[in-house]
Amino acid sequence: MKTPISLIIDDSAPLVQVYYKHIEPPFTQDGRPILENIPNDFLFRFCDTVEKYGIRGKFSVVPNPGCYGNICESVGGFSREVLREWIDTVNSRLSGYFSFCPEILTHHLTLDLKTGKYLSETEREWSVHATEEEMTDYIAYALEIDRDAGIRCTGVTSPWDFGVHNEKNYVLGVAGAFDRVFGQKKSWYFLHEIVGEKNIRPWVEYDEGGRTVVSIPYTVGDGFWQSIDRDDDSDEYVRFIADGYISEDGKSGTIVKALDDGCFPILCTHWQSMFSNGNRVGVRALGEVAKRIENTLSDRVEWVDFDRQAELAIADGIKRPAFQIR
Repeated sequence: MKTPISLIIDDSAPLVQVYYKHIEPPFTQDGRPILENIPNDFLFRFCDTVEKYGIRGKFSVVPNPGCYGNICESVGGFSREVLREWIDTVNSRLSGYFSFCPEILTHHLTLDLKTGKYLSETEREWSVHATEEEMTDYIAYALEIDRDAGIRCTGVTSPWDFGVHNEKNYVLGVAGAFDRVFGQKKSWYFLHEIVGEKNIRPWVEYDEGGRTVVSIPYTVGDGFWQSIDRDDDSDEYVRFIADGYISEDGKSGTIVKALDDGCFPILCTHWQSMFSNGNRVGVRALGEVAKRIENTLSDRVEWVDFDRQAELAIADGIKRPAFQIR
């Protein structure tokens, strides 16, 4: 059997750039303003790359991205037609390649479900003290929004390191929310980064009462992120970024190292990393990486989505490894 390889796309959402709310002041390191919006034609470009190389993995759809609005209704003041174009494109062009999930609810401030108002603490901060019941309600609401918008989710992604200091309640919340919203007994979540260790692959974090939850970590960091802060769209720079992941001969790079270390190469990147603050170097570099994988590693690896990653972990009964919490 070939080694599974997957791509994580975090922070993805219709039209607005969640990252804009996370950086203060909103400027790149080289002094350019961070763009607040990401147009639909960029999504089309990303889909072209995915389809060309058969890339698979996990794709977040933030239900209320950056507190800009509910994706079932309105986001960032964009028209309903443009919003639906984004959602329909994700469903029609990415559903065969990626498993979908909410990145909890806002990836920004916490929404008080009782009052409908935003709290002063971020979701990351709120997760530290949330009870199992609160976690279940909050995750369920995120799942319901994505579902009602037409996005069928099978797992959950943590905004930042949401739940890392309260993981038991978080995992129970994931299990309970999927059972409540979909009647689904098996689910997965993405929280952990484990880079530089050996033999790391997804594991069964919870398996009780007929419910199973798999933890899927990333093992290859976001080398595309650098393109946000550098105004360089040259082919040389695209190749430079790709080299960090995999050399042209397929003998070096972070993907090759993870593979040689016995890990499942699970690459983490972000919607803003692909967009590169408008110059789109990230998605071009992704294409170069995928081409090199196809040319040099096709006998060793196979692209799979997160549902398949979870199935393999359950079938193999893989348990949580020993690693340092980030």
